[in-house]
Amino acid sequence: MTWFEALTLAVLQGLTEFLPVSSSGHLAVASSLFHSLGEVEDRPDGLFFFVMLHLGTLLAILVFYRRVMWSGARALLSGGGVGETPSRAIVVRSGFLACVATLPAVVVGLTLKRTVDEAFENILVPGFAFLITAALLLSTTRMKAGLKGPAETTWVDALLVGLAQAFAITPGISRSGSTIAAALALGFSRTWAVGFSLLINVPAILGASVLVGKDLRIDSLAPEVIQMTVLATILSGIVGYGAIVWLVRIVRSGRLWYFSVYLVLLSVVVLGTVAMTGRSTESREMTDGQGHRSATLDWPGGVGLVRSGPGTEGAGDDLDRADSPGS
Repeated sequence: MTWFEALTLAVLQGLTEFLPVSSSGHLAVASSLFHSLGEVEDRPDGLFFFVMLHLGTLLAILVFYRRVMWSGARALLSGGGVGETPSRAIVVRSGFLACVATLPAVVVGLTLKRTVDEAFENILVPGFAFLITAALLLSTTRMKAGLKGPAETTWVDALLVGLAQAFAITPGISRSGSTIAAALALGFSRTWAVGFSLLINVPAILGASVLVGKDLRIDSLAPEVIQMTVLATILSGIVGYGAIVWLVRIVRSGRLWYFSVYLVLLSVVVLGTVAMTGRSTESREMTDGQGHRSATLDWPGGVGLVRSGPGTEGAGDDLDRADSPGS
């Protein structure tokens, strides 16, 4: 892996992990491009690299919502409910809803892993899936902002958002786009729709990082690889933070559909390229250092799913400041 490839993928991961354009689809396309240019070497350090990129974007979430997490921690310890501090019941309920929303993706990831592996090998899959994401984003233009917050959200609502997230296991279908669209359709406020989408991304990244990274041998990596990975991780986190700020503003203004135009154009480019070259699949495997094929990290655009392939998916103020509850 070259410095150019590492930094390019870091920026791509940081942007597309949170924006509704599918990080998995973009990284599949980028990996295919690097592979065709002869820039990719399938080595164990690639697996370590993608795990770290995801941890970088996880850090972006934690930094962005640091005030919310601090308020939640105080509420758990003191009971909360004073001033802007949420009550302990709301914090516990939010955690419960996040767990419910995580279940469908875990089930789908475990039962359809082979199918997803194969989908990631075929560049036609994200090419067509980008169009599905575009349609989902366009549908949000007909949705009115709801008033549901954590207190009004039922476990059925959380399960339906989780099903949307599981649907986004397909490379090219945005996790953030699917979950936010589902949340808005269920009557979530714009603030809670974004917040819940990002909340359920945390166990996704953590779970996937543990599952994929538990067999990694860091001591076998060259110093240059570690240096490259550290800088790329920091870059993905910085870019990811900016992407979250942008996402909050976009959802707040009701302009998610803007990204549908980009996705349609991207789909045309990908499918047109395949039509002209006649190549829709690439062999992009990485090994775990012992000759075994390893799956890299991805999340249905980002809850702890593991895929083979190149990795993933989709206002510096806290959640309450990012948008007004009823907007």
